[in-house]
Amino acid sequence: MIPLLSDPATELFHWQRYLYFRPWYVDSSVMDVASGEGYGTGYAGTFAKTAIGFDISEEAVRHARARYTHCTYGAADCCEVDYSIADTVVSFETIEHLPDPEKFLDALKTCKGSIAISTPNRKTHSPGNKLTDKPLNKFHTIEWTPNEFATLIADKFPDRQVRFLSQDGNWPGTITEGLDDEAMYCIAIIGDAAIPQWPAIGLSMPTVDNVAQAQEAILAFTRYYPGKLHFAVVANGTSKANLAKWREFAKGWKDIVTLVESDTNVGYGAGSNMGLDALRRKGGFDLYGVTNDDVYPSVACMSELADAAMQLPAMGHKPGMIGPVSNYVAGRQKVDIGAFDSLPGLMSRAETYLLSNHSSATPWPQIRGLLFLMTQECLDTVGGFDPIFGIGNFEDDDLNLRCKLAGFTNWIIDGAFLFHQGSQTFAGLKIDYEANIKRNQAAFMRKWDLNNLDEWLGMSEAPKGAPLFVPLTAGWQSSGMEVPMRVGSEMIDAIQQASDAEFGQYVAEQIAGMGPEARRKVLSTVKALKTEVAAVRAA
Repeated sequence: MIPLLSDPATELFHWQRYLYFRPWYVDSSVMDVASGEGYGTGYAGTFAKTAIGFDISEEAVRHARARYTHCTYGAADCCEVDYSIADTVVSFETIEHLPDPEKFLDALKTCKGSIAISTPNRKTHSPGNKLTDKPLNKFHTIEWTPNEFATLIADKFPDRQVRFLSQDGNWPGTITEGLDDEAMYCIAIIGDAAIPQWPAIGLSMPTVDNVAQAQEAILAFTRYYPGKLHFAVVANGTSKANLAKWREFAKGWKDIVTLVESDTNVGYGAGSNMGLDALRRKGGFDLYGVTNDDVYPSVACMSELADAAMQLPAMGHKPGMIGPVSNYVAGRQKVDIGAFDSLPGLMSRAETYLLSNHSSATPWPQIRGLLFLMTQECLDTVGGFDPIFGIGNFEDDDLNLRCKLAGFTNWIIDGAFLFHQGSQTFAGLKIDYEANIKRNQAAFMRKWDLNNLDEWLGMSEAPKGAPLFVPLTAGWQSSGMEVPMRVGSEMIDAIQQASDAEFGQYVAEQIAGMGPEARRKVLSTVKALKTEVAAVRAA
């Protein structure tokens, strides 16, 4: 398996296994059996005290030594290795290649720590074959059914605790506890180490017409997360042609996608709320979140976020919004991982960045809406985005502030790098970005009774009339707009948010075709208003 060069399924199954056992690597002496290209040892070595990968191919070892310099690699026959120095041994897709599998298992007995061994299920890889038959894969010497493999391992390690996991054959190759006779792969765990537990995550993704990039992001997110991950994709005023593409995609990927349709673009906040509401009704998630559709996660992005979501409460914190770092984001979350001009280059840069920033979290008041996670407790306490911010901007600041005032702390997860293309929706909808920023800033300051924008960072209690909870069912219709009007793709308040020019256009549209008398009445009202304002100012 060579990252980003092997077929997607091969990459999926391999990465899922290495990512799944991340908790085992922390401060451990890790040995990776048959390390191949070296990527798995490299990932484990990010967290480990020491990481040694070995392979029988000297060419592979030379490549790995040059590519993953923070680890040690050696050429060796896995049946001849002394495993006694290892706290953790991982052996993924090795034993079925060996001429003498039992000799390998005997060698592994020297490891007194934790061992994970995966192998393909004969029923799914060589259907109809018996144990003594030559596997369909010409590189395999033997394949077992899950029960046969379980018997082999239990017989070889009678004095050790032995447990089993199953890896599903459908995308995203989820690993679950127990033996499944129809699994694609089975994994034996030898030793007393706790079986990793990854939170189930539901992500809302509002999108307009950015279909290809959004779908690529979904497949990347699920490829690189070792737990359950499900998307509520909100087709937010999507064109008929692209809506058809989403329906087909959701039909083919129903285990990871729920499609929510909105005839009109209700904005990022209200669209995100629709997705979160669908996920809450679906149930079964430990964490909820929102993501943009023009992003691509690094290999470690989601596992770093999820690990932080588990670790922070255990350390006595009450996390609210948990967000990644990115190349294209405002504020403290923006980081420079170095130049890249391709996906392999991006992943390589993010991998290097992770080495210095993994397992680190920084408390920060502003977590941007390009991607964040929150606990169910936080979601139940503060709800979703306030729809008064329309198409977008300041809706995330508003949510940040409500989390803070409700007693939660927001966190940047320093090693969770997310590539962000940036401003795709605004550009595609031809929205006046500067005008949008001005009107939403004004709405934010009115809501929180601010004289200066920066005052919100020091707020300790909400002003009267500013509730901390916003229902997920709140759309722009319930946003308190006095006179809703549409400006391009945005729905704004003609009274509070529209510029003078936009308000004038709105009035003109309202009296269009009514003739001169309607104009006279409008002008008469304007003249009377000017006289009234002048009198007040003179007084």
